[in-house]
Amino acid sequence: MRFLRINEVRERIGLGRTSIYKMVNEGTFPKPVRVLGKKVAWVDSEVDEWMLERIAEQRSDTISEINC
Repeated sequence: MRFLRINEVRERIGLGRTSIYKMVNEGTFPKPVRVLGKKVAWVDSEVDEWMLERIAEQRSDTISEINC
C-alpha cells in the first residue's frame, strides 16, 4: 500500500485535478487523507478499487444493452 499525490492520481485515472476534486466533493471518488500538515494523498488501493468499479459498471451496461 502506498500514497499517491494528485499528479500520480491524474496520471493513473486520466482525469484532471478539477474533475478529481469535483468527484471527491460529490462522493463518487475516494477522499484523500492528510499525510502531513496541508499535504494530502490518496490510498492507491482505494483508487484502484474505484477504477475496477468503473470497469465493472461499463461492462455490465454493455451486457444490458446487448440483452435488450
